Amino acid sequence: MSAAGAEVYGVSLDHLERHKAFAESLKLNFPLVADPNKKLAGAFGVLWLGGLLPISKRVTFVVDAQGVVQNVIASEFNIDKHIDEAIATLRSIS
Repeated sequence: MSAAGAEVYGVSLDHLERHKAFAESLKLNFPLVADPNKKLAGAFGVLWLGGLLPISKRVTFVVDAQGVVQNVIASEFNIDKHIDEAIATLRSIS
């Protein structure tokens, strides 16, 4: 993805074992990060109800070459939404 001038990172609150199986089953070509303690989600402001609950169990971040988060995509079950929005963001950056 860096050829597009940005990187895509998937973040899930699932535990590492489940997250790894998910990534392998889809053969994804971008990094996935397990965040069961909600530290990353909290740092990026994707928690609600006082930081207790996630906006979504799965969040995709598109980060440009300068390290600026260009898009945060949160949707519990709609993986196609993550893909479509990430691609649109990458196109807008390059």
